[in-house]
Amino acid sequence: MSSIKACIFDAYGTLFDVNAACRKLSTEVGSKWQELASLWRLRQVEYTWLRNSMDEYVDFWQITSDALDYAMETLDIENYKLREDLLALYLKLEAYPEVKSVLNNLKQKGFKTGILSNGSNKMLNSAVDNANIRELLDEVMSVEECKIYKPSKKVYDLVQSKMNIKKEKVMFFSSNAWDMHAASNYGFNTIWVNRFNGKLEKLPGKPIHIVNSLENIDQIF
Repeated sequence: MSSIKACIFDAYGTLFDVNAACRKLSTEVGSKWQELASLWRLRQVEYTWLRNSMDEYVDFWQITSDALDYAMETLDIENYKLREDLLALYLKLEAYPEVKSVLNNLKQKGFKTGILSNGSNKMLNSAVDNANIRELLDEVMSVEECKIYKPSKKVYDLVQSKMNIKKEKVMFFSSNAWDMHAASNYGFNTIWVNRFNGKLEKLPGKPIHIVNSLENIDQIF
């Protein structure tokens, strides 16, 4: 690990809890809140891939809104106020409990830190400020810079162009297996934060380590 200079994190599902909005409004959503959270997230990710294939970029806030509309229609939830409340909460997603201390420890050990995310600048800045971790990050990098979503190599190129750190000196963390595979195949060292007890995909690229929480990376560094 002595060659690693920067620790770069995916945002959604890795640093920030994507289920937090639906959980907070679970009383209003009702018994379908977990199903809504899951479908919303699934369509959100799928729409990024499909728009990449179509060469039809819109920012991640639009994709997030479209995915929520689809999920609510599918589950027959007709409630405009609930929709607006869920989107408002998505701008202030809770960080996982260990995030702040993990970032602080990495900074104390001399690593550069950053976020590399599909999220728009508006979304990421709101989440970072809400979690009070701004001072623990050297860069917050959004795909708005290149107008294409992961797993495009243009996204992963942002780390070198913005931070001047070669890819072989980067440790990349993601809870999304497909993102981890793509980043590893690109040339990053990767750690899969397997929060949801998933399985490795049948794709190129493998993680150096698999952990179920960021707090478990202390033993690695």
